[in-house]
Amino acid sequence: MRDPTPIVYNWRMGLARVAVERHVESWNLQDRDSWVKLFSPTVVFEDPVGAPPKHGLDAVHNSWDRSFRPGRRWYLHPRQIIEAGFEAAVVMHNEGHLGDDRVEVNGIEIFTVNDAGLIVSVRSFFEQPEDFALDDYFTTTRTEH
Repeated sequence: MRDPTPIVYNWRMGLARVAVERHVESWNLQDRDSWVKLFSPTVVFEDPVGAPPKHGLDAVHNSWDRSFRPGRRWYLHPRQIIEAGFEAAVVMHNEGHLGDDRVEVNGIEIFTVNDAGLIVSVRSFFEQPEDFALDDYFTTTRTEH
């Protein structure tokens, strides 16, 4: 496993960009506590867009737990972050290690933060992979909220 590069923050970064950078940093370091603290208790996940939305801190915990099940490890690599006000659009490369297989999912993620910098919305656009199975929690056929 590679050691993620630390993120250097500067005064030019707005709240949305900082939230995205911290999301990536906490995720890649597998720092669950820091990652959970980035989200508003009223956060709404559309992950993926087209599936029923997931709400609140239960969705935050479920997203983490379902991504890091035994034998699964995901790394996030933002290719581009475009920030506008309280929102950021991210071209995201997801690198997964599923057992002995390395897989990739590319997508666009839209983050919205509140005036405290907490994430209130995440909208993830990506094509469902055909060569491996995502956890049902991240599919458009999901029935669990």
